[in-house]
Amino acid sequence: MAELKPSVAILLTLVVGTTGGALFNFWGLPLPWMLGSMIFVSACAILGVPVRRSMPLRNIMIVVLGILLGSFFTPGVFSDLTTWGSALLVMLVYVIVTTTAAVLIFRRLGYMDATTAYFSSTPGGLGIMVIAGEEAGADSRLIPIAHATRVFLVVFSIPLYFVTVVGVEVPSISTFSTSATSYPDFQEFILLASCGLMGFWLASRIDLAFGRMLIPMVLSGVVYYLDLVTTPLPTPLITVAQVVIGSAIGAQFRGMRLLSMFRVGIAAIGATAIMLAVAAGFAKLFSPILDISEDALLLALAPGGLAEMSLIAISMDSDTAFIATLHIFRITMIAAAGPALFRLLRNLRH
Repeated sequence: MAELKPSVAILLTLVVGTTGGALFNFWGLPLPWMLGSMIFVSACAILGVPVRRSMPLRNIMIVVLGILLGSFFTPGVFSDLTTWGSALLVMLVYVIVTTTAAVLIFRRLGYMDATTAYFSSTPGGLGIMVIAGEEAGADSRLIPIAHATRVFLVVFSIPLYFVTVVGVEVPSISTFSTSATSYPDFQEFILLASCGLMGFWLASRIDLAFGRMLIPMVLSGVVYYLDLVTTPLPTPLITVAQVVIGSAIGAQFRGMRLLSMFRVGIAAIGATAIMLAVAAGFAKLFSPILDISEDALLLALAPGGLAEMSLIAISMDSDTAFIATLHIFRITMIAAAGPALFRLLRNLRH
């Protein structure tokens, strides 16, 4: 298929994503706007349709999601900090166990060299691992396939798991939110917009991997905590964020052919299955010990992206602040320790 202008390709991608989300919503499927857009755009990408994601637009939606997450950090949330500390230890063990298992799978099933397998195996940190892996001499073509496949499978399977196995409904976020009279007023809108703009600017200056979500989340958390803003973001805006983020996941498969990604894809499926099984097992084992609901702990451990897991948490009305905090901890840990640990292991071998 002929190459399209970037703006036309982005518009085509959003049309495909919106169509997929609308159909999933019409069919009553879980988390329809994100899953529908992700699946439709992924299918088009693999079939050779010149879909394309807009990183500036995705970053804007990430800021919007950060503002939304900030609204969940109420005064009562901070009384649970002790429990969260124990959960962070569980997360640490989870990352070590699943990364080790995934390395073995990518080595034996994916026929990857040790460096590529290592940077393909972390349960998070796609962008960071691609850059660090390339610098370490890994095959930078294979790492994105492994991580994109993991995120796709997690976002697809987690809602289905809750619906079919746990028996918990995963509705569309649009079923929750606001009536026409409960949109933020002008003053609240200015405050939230300021949180987003200031957060985006600070994140760009600091160059933190997930800063575009974290800093607006902290700033909006402050204004919600102080009751300067009491109204949630409008539902249509959150729906748009889901379509943009879902479409961005799907567009990552552009240029990938089923034959060339077959072995890596199979290994990624196996690694992701183990990650999800360990997450489900840990959630069942530790939720009564930590006095945290099983669904919240599973969403906190699940190796999807911060944005994607946060959207699922919001749709389920789960403990969103706790889930977002653990995902931020995991991304920080992987970004800080992942490349350094690889260098240490390589030096020990030599």
